[in-house]
Amino acid sequence: MYSEGFRSASGLRRGSLNTLTDSEINHIKSEIASIRADERVFLFNIGARTSYDDKADKIYVRGDVFPNFDSMHPRDLMSERAVLAHEYYGHRAFKGTMLDIGSWNDEFRASYTAAKVVPALSDDDKRYLIQDAIERARVAGISIKHNAFIRRVLYGY
Repeated sequence: MYSEGFRSASGLRRGSLNTLTDSEINHIKSEIASIRADERVFLFNIGARTSYDDKADKIYVRGDVFPNFDSMHPRDLMSERAVLAHEYYGHRAFKGTMLDIGSWNDEFRASYTAAKVVPALSDDDKRYLIQDAIERARVAGISIKHNAFIRRVLYGY
């Protein structure tokens, strides 16, 4: 599970121990700007993985922010922009939540919220975020009814 205070969107993405280069950090900063997030919240090459720390109110960005295209899991295919949106709009926006950090419903809410409120995401990223949310619920034994937003993102109607 997750250590207290940390929320993560990690899957089988690029390894978190890969140090981000200056060029990659500049790219990530442009992605942060594209989702209209406060760049001051983000710290690079710090922490164990890309995650939000409730206590420090910081998002740590590691090498796992980049996708792994060798996987078919939606969490692994999300762009770095979608991962940043998951952490910033999905976790940071709910700082101090009553949900247990890392619980299925905390992670579901983060992916669902990011897909719903961040207009700078591609249709693929919105779909991956919704698929991730549904998968987190499924693993927890919870069935999610597809509302109009989920149907529109997944099926186009």
